[in-house]
Amino acid sequence: MPEIEIDPTTRIEGHHSTTLHVDDGVVTEAKSHMDMFRGMELVVLNRPPSDAPVFTQRVCGVCFTVHRYTSLRAIENAARKAGVFDDIPPTAKRMRNLMEAMFTLWNHAVHTFALVGPDYSSAVMGEDGVERLDPLEGDGYLTALEMQRQLLQGFAEFGGKAPHPLTYSPGGMAATPTAEKIQSIRDQLETVSEWLGPTDAVPEVVENVNNGQVESDFAQGLHDIVALLVTAKEVGADDFGVGPGRYYSNGKYYDMDGGKELEPGVYLDGKRQPKSKDEITSAITEDVSRAWYTDDSGGQPMEETPPKPDPEKEGAYSWGKAPRFNGKNMECGPLARLVLADSDPFDLRATLGDDPAKSSTLNRLIARAQESLWLRDKAMEWLDEIEAGGTVGQEWTDDFTAEGVGLSEASRGAISHWVRVEDGTITNYQIITPTLWNLGPRDDEGTPSIFEGAVEGMNVQDVENPINVLRTVRSFDPCLACSVHVESPDASYTEEITPASPGTAVGGGETPYAGQRTDQQ
Repeated sequence: MPEIEIDPTTRIEGHHSTTLHVDDGVVTEAKSHMDMFRGMELVVLNRPPSDAPVFTQRVCGVCFTVHRYTSLRAIENAARKAGVFDDIPPTAKRMRNLMEAMFTLWNHAVHTFALVGPDYSSAVMGEDGVERLDPLEGDGYLTALEMQRQLLQGFAEFGGKAPHPLTYSPGGMAATPTAEKIQSIRDQLETVSEWLGPTDAVPEVVENVNNGQVESDFAQGLHDIVALLVTAKEVGADDFGVGPGRYYSNGKYYDMDGGKELEPGVYLDGKRQPKSKDEITSAITEDVSRAWYTDDSGGQPMEETPPKPDPEKEGAYSWGKAPRFNGKNMECGPLARLVLADSDPFDLRATLGDDPAKSSTLNRLIARAQESLWLRDKAMEWLDEIEAGGTVGQEWTDDFTAEGVGLSEASRGAISHWVRVEDGTITNYQIITPTLWNLGPRDDEGTPSIFEGAVEGMNVQDVENPINVLRTVRSFDPCLACSVHVESPDASYTEEITPASPGTAVGGGETPYAGQRTDQQ
């Protein structure tokens, strides 16, 4: 029985590998390895809650905004329970919506053109591939790179910089929207929008690509994306990398009425089931049976200890934990969000992908393209609703005792931050990332993760080049820095924090950390 080691499995980030056991050309077992220690939860312990977003956003340079955003949601949720905080102002909600949308558009473009696009390019497939998607040389690849820059420039108008924005703050935002900044963002978004092409052009672009048209003077970005999808269909991506069809989403984007534009819930047994926040948080556990952590590092996130390494643990093979929803492995990501929204724009998943709810490599790619168009349209709408000079912050204090959970969505799926605060100090913190949901290890019952199960049973024609396994893992858009971290036992680090305005918070409230604090770790 041949054993195939794929290391790394992703194009940009390493520290994820896969072991495949193949028998008669069929994958009989897959193991998903997260190869470096995770430990950001330990960094924020014994700090005031307002420090958590600053540190956790540095979990990753790809998911650089969503960790800060979700951490803020967690500490704001805790402060609300403690009765020391109400809600962020509508202008701040729209600013956060816009920035998260622009970030996700950027991330989708990175995935489509840099991480997964080359799998369907002529550089990989020869004459059957899409030449415009050739990495570093294809016209589509190079233009998309410029559009990514445009998106981050627009993002930085409100965020201060990218990656790692400065202005997401407890209680709202620390940036005031001016007419000049709004217009600058509009200019950037319109440039990207013109490249992407009008949403209603999708049927015409699909027809053009099916007729063999190589380039398009209008809808250039959309044309390249559709060419990728059609090529993926031609290589059979609608029938490989098939998961169980169970989906989970935390929902995202304020709807200004107290809910979310994308509703939270699960999709089980062919049915959509909206879920409240309490129903979601009470259903989530983390299994560490096959992970290099002590047993008390698993369980219900608010009750488990911050991660304690156990690198000699018998039977373990990953630094990633195995999240479960009422004991079940669940797929998350753009496909999950659209299935839960009962949305299949232009019936692309029904036609190209055979079934809009099918968990396949192709449908994951289609859903990301569909969501990109929706987000582009919503970003323009939210930008128009932002009032120059509007109120952006509420008073904030770290002096409270409570537990809080932030539920949100990264580009690649459901993310949650869990915090316990006692007398103004963080005593427990947990982060559950989408890559853990999709690419974690098996649980104590031997149930594989979504990715492991999706590749088991796949045909491998060439053990030297298991290309469809690679296409499948990349369809999940894995982001391993979000799930694992390196530690250096021989080095020490100093972190200095100096508030921009010592003694004041975003809304003018007193902060307990005025001045400078230096910590040795």
